[in-house]
Amino acid sequence: MAVTVNGEQARIWSLVLDAVAIPHRLERDGANWQCLTSGLAVAAARSQLARFEAENQDWPPPAPKVDHAWQHRQPPTLLVMGALLVFYVVTGPWQDNSCWFDQGAIDSVRILQGGEWWRLLTALTLHADPVHILGNFCFGAILVHFVCKTLGIGLGWSLVLAAGVLGNLVNVMVRAGDHHAVGFSTAVFGAVGILCGLELRMRSLRGVLLPLGGGAAFLAMLGAGGEQTDFGAHCWGLAVGFMLGGLIARLPDCYRRDADSLLLQTVLFSICVAAVWGCWRLAL
Repeated sequence: MAVTVNGEQARIWSLVLDAVAIPHRLERDGANWQCLTSGLAVAAARSQLARFEAENQDWPPPAPKVDHAWQHRQPPTLLVMGALLVFYVVTGPWQDNSCWFDQGAIDSVRILQGGEWWRLLTALTLHADPVHILGNFCFGAILVHFVCKTLGIGLGWSLVLAAGVLGNLVNVMVRAGDHHAVGFSTAVFGAVGILCGLELRMRSLRGVLLPLGGGAAFLAMLGAGGEQTDFGAHCWGLAVGFMLGGLIARLPDCYRRDADSLLLQTVLFSICVAAVWGCWRLAL
């Protein structure tokens, strides 16, 4: 006779004994379940159940633990975003006679016809006025922080900058006429898209609401457009970011395996810094 308080366990015992053709029956005795056999089959039944328990004592195996070291660290997002504030102190607001804006702002004609592609990146580091820079700093720090906390500072910033640059590029290509714009907001909306792409693929639709809510609040603060801000670029940044986030989410084994690599993250972040520096070298 075998006794357990677990009804599921009793049914498993019954299946084991059925598999070896040992007659038995299950009975409920208060809170306990009893697996009963005849006197001649008791020894064989106990032997079979003991073998089954020994062979399956570690089954089912524990679920693999995904422990991202980056998720337990706080990426220095504020420090990096603070560089935008420092740079704004250097460049000042948008002025017609400023060499920074003349050489670094989005200019669709000079990009498409003059080949000045570096403007797609340098424009992300320029801001029109204090409200513009503070909005990008506050909302961008929050959204980029979550991207970097999920993917690591190197991969996170690489995707955010890529979304900003590609969003600017698509916007310039589809927009008619001469167009000028500056601001990190295209990359901020790229961060929103990255988070949405990751959440929609890896979890559920509910996980998309938080980044979308942050993006909507940011868009409400900026307005639908302005002389130096570009609603179209925001939309394209969001779309490109969503595609990048979805692409990364479709390769979970790749980025999860490499997300904790300090060398990889350092190299990717260094490439981001070098790209910004290099583009400004070309611009000036």
